[in-house]
Amino acid sequence: MRISLIGLTLFCALGSMLRAQSPNVNRAEDEFPGLQVLPPGSKVKGLSLPRYEGNKVTALLQADMLEVVSRSELALSDIRAALYADNGETTTVKCARAGYDFRKKAIVAPAKAEVVHPNFTLSGVGVIFSTYRRVGFVKGPVRTTIRSAKTPPQQ
Repeated sequence: MRISLIGLTLFCALGSMLRAQSPNVNRAEDEFPGLQVLPPGSKVKGLSLPRYEGNKVTALLQADMLEVVSRSELALSDIRAALYADNGETTTVKCARAGYDFRKKAIVAPAKAEVVHPNFTLSGVGVIFSTYRRVGFVKGPVRTTIRSAKTPPQQ
C-alpha cells in the first residue's frame, strides 16, 4: 500500500481528531497518530518531518521509505536527519535503515550510521538510542574524528 505525504498528513490529522473524540481509540504506546489508521505493512515514500520550537525549525528528519511494522513499530530506510542548534551549528545523521519502537521509546539502527558535527565525525556499524533517557550507544568498530575549531568538517 503506497500513500503520499499529503495522505499521511491527512491520516495524522484524522488520527488526532479520533483521539480527541474517543479515549478508547488510542493506545498508550501510540505516539504517532498515523498508526491508528495505517495498517501494518503500509508504506510511505519520501518522508520529510520537521520539528519546530515556536516558529523555528530545530530538526528535520527525512527518509526514502517509512513502513508501519505494527501499531507500535516503524521501520525507516535511507534516513537523513539534521539537528539545528541555536548557535547556527548543524549536526547531521545518516543511516541506511532504522526502526523505532514506541513502547520501548528506542531507535535501533542495525546498519552503518554516521554523525557529522562541526567538532567531530562519528561512524559505527549500528546505533541504539533511547528517546526517553536521551542516551545512545554506537556499535563498533567505531571511528571518531575530533576536530579543533579551526578544522572544517570533511564531507
